[in-house]
Amino acid sequence: MRTRLFAAALAACIPAAVFAQGKGSKSDPTTMTSGALAGPGGNMKAPTSRDLSDLNPASLLVDKRKKASLADSTVAQLKALVKKIDERNKAFYATYDSVRKLAVPIPTSSSGVASANGFNDNDKARGVPTLSPAELATSQASMRDLRGLMAAYRDRRNNDETDALAVIPDAQKKAVTDLLTQQDGDLDKLIGPRQ
Repeated sequence: MRTRLFAAALAACIPAAVFAQGKGSKSDPTTMTSGALAGPGGNMKAPTSRDLSDLNPASLLVDKRKKASLADSTVAQLKALVKKIDERNKAFYATYDSVRKLAVPIPTSSSGVASANGFNDNDKARGVPTLSPAELATSQASMRDLRGLMAAYRDRRNNDETDALAVIPDAQKKAVTDLLTQQDGDLDKLIGPRQ
């Protein structure tokens, strides 16, 4: 029970803090330009927190230790860093999941445009569900919050990469940097490129 209350409180506070600092998107809230959020047919699907946590840079380097020719002592440091990164991102992931659950895809009509009540009469006749104005407003706000959290995740990931690179000897930095760049590409595919 306390965990749920804590997650709910964080879900309310973090997005508000992100947007209070002016980091919110100024674009139309019904338009999602990020990769995974603008799927086929206009469906919007955000990655889960598990998808994001799988992109832990230290974990990648542990998995690719042979490719990067990392010594056992370096791998041991990276394993400790994996736990540290997971722990410091734990509250963020809980908040992200809470906001993600509220972020319902904003429906578009058969013409591809979201109407004030969700859909036009042709869509209603086909049995496509509609959103009330309150549901539409909640969905739009949640999608904005989700975009803000994804941008915040990029900043967190930059810090995680810096921490991982700090334990890598100079001789292996080039190989490790290449691996992390590939993983950055995976992140771009998941949430869209940095804007």
